[in-house]
Amino acid sequence: MTRLSLPEYRPIEMYTRKTSVAIDGNGDDGEMHAAVAGLSNTFTKLDAALGEPVGWDVMAAWRKYQNLPRPDGIAKLTAEIYRSLRIVHAATTHSTGWTELRNGLIKATATVDQTSLSIRITRIGMTLIQSFVAYRLGYEGQPYPDAYVEAMLRRYWADIAAEIHWYHDEGNVPFQFKDEIGLNRHFRFDCDNPKIVITDGQCRFVIGGHHRDPRRYPIDFFTVLDGVLHIVPVEALTGDRLPLIDLRRWRARTPTLPPHFRLRFVRETMTPELPMT
Repeated sequence: MTRLSLPEYRPIEMYTRKTSVAIDGNGDDGEMHAAVAGLSNTFTKLDAALGEPVGWDVMAAWRKYQNLPRPDGIAKLTAEIYRSLRIVHAATTHSTGWTELRNGLIKATATVDQTSLSIRITRIGMTLIQSFVAYRLGYEGQPYPDAYVEAMLRRYWADIAAEIHWYHDEGNVPFQFKDEIGLNRHFRFDCDNPKIVITDGQCRFVIGGHHRDPRRYPIDFFTVLDGVLHIVPVEALTGDRLPLIDLRRWRARTPTLPPHFRLRFVRETMTPELPMT
């Protein structure tokens, strides 16, 4: 299936005054139920990937969340997503569960063992959770180092948290994670021929011209140093430098790149002033 690169629309509230834009209310429920069902299916996939599935047992899911191993940032982030998905799963499977659309937010709630489970989240927030899980479950077959994957998941979580307007379960509020690198998750530029200068315990990436703006050009540098493949995101640099001692964090998970990377690195140079037809 071809993955399309379509714009992502997220709400931003700059003022407290009510909206003046009229919206047709027809058809909202169908999209809401489809979104909730999709998120419940995502819970099922993640639940199976994290060990023995709990099925419809909401309390077993809470116990599983509490007992999930958390040896690193990836595991900790995954646990919090599992916890959030559990609420939506409860809303669709438990006898007390229900969902509704209110003020542009999808509300999923259930009451289990005298505990109120509730989340209010935007539609794009639900999509971001599904995207988080898809990225998390697919990363092990990719060459990106764990530090890169964790930075990407932290960025997803920061955006997801911004789309959650209400949250309640046994732990009251979800865990917060500091997004130190601020990786651009929307798009990345692959560079497999960076120019690097090693000096004074620093690895300096020579970045010229307008490419020096990491907000416009979020570059991933693919480079082999001391015979080892590294993938370094530009956001990990301070200016244009990375301490050599930090380089080990960006070692690729695989010694070489998978075959599909052949279509990601262009080797043909455009000739100026010639037609592109």
